[in-house]
Amino acid sequence: MELTEKFEKDQCKNPVEYSIIHKEIPIKMPGDMWEAISYLLWYVPDISSIQSKSNELISNMEYDYYTFIEIMTYMDLKDEDCLFTDKIDEKLADEYKKKICTNSQKLILTQSDGETKTESLLRHIRNAIAHGSFNIVEDLMVGFDEKIVGKDLSKTTAIFKIKPKNLLNALKMLNEDLTNQKLIAKALKNTKYWVEPYQEGFERSNKFDLFAKKDKKKYAIEIRNYKSKKDIDKGFARELAHNFKNLKDERVRPVLVINTSFLKEESKNELIAYDVLILDVKNIKKMLKGRDMIREIEQAQTLYKYKNKI
Repeated sequence: MELTEKFEKDQCKNPVEYSIIHKEIPIKMPGDMWEAISYLLWYVPDISSIQSKSNELISNMEYDYYTFIEIMTYMDLKDEDCLFTDKIDEKLADEYKKKICTNSQKLILTQSDGETKTESLLRHIRNAIAHGSFNIVEDLMVGFDEKIVGKDLSKTTAIFKIKPKNLLNALKMLNEDLTNQKLIAKALKNTKYWVEPYQEGFERSNKFDLFAKKDKKKYAIEIRNYKSKKDIDKGFARELAHNFKNLKDERVRPVLVINTSFLKEESKNELIAYDVLILDVKNIKKMLKGRDMIREIEQAQTLYKYKNKI
């Protein structure tokens, strides 16, 4: 699946007319709708709720595209159903506020600066529900997020027409299944690696995150998440290299997954000297598309060591 700019407006012969105003008070909603709202208001990761857990992928720009693709899969959304735009035409919003096609789902969202697509989706749906700007039409939840821009003036910042059950599936996945580690494991599997949690003596070990194997080569994967250079201590590379050096099985090559822009050149050289393969998050993106970056980096670092006599 891809997310491009192939968005298509609804085109159906028999659109259903509806009103955003609830006919019954309180509104009657199916069980999966109430459950989805509970997740949105209290349980989805990285929101201002004491019940919310943290998830490094939701706000991670590096993995933004692939995180949202996972959400699209769980919500059964196609490329032509999703649009991220700087501005929503109010004529389009007015069309969706009067009648809709009930045989398709749609997401039309604006993004704030520094916001991931996933953050945008969750924010807009939560806002619409909190302000009552939604309704149920057959098996769809239709809603609008709006921003006040002046006295009695507002602009539409989001339009969504989605199936509550699909939304619930995506929210559960965000809360329980989607992690940095699982995304990287998926990238490894996409490039034909056999992957499992790292073990020592047939027991799960916290020394490394993952163990990967392809053909006769074995790798211990260490995943480090940092938001800035300041988070990395000066002795980071030496300490990490020392840990890698103490691998019990010398046939296992250590791999560090990190944002390499946060590493100083001396730290990179120190890690390479200890035969650590450095895998940038951009390489993970390529591996998700099926390109074996571990092999390519292995060859490149070997050549680099030879040329620089590290």
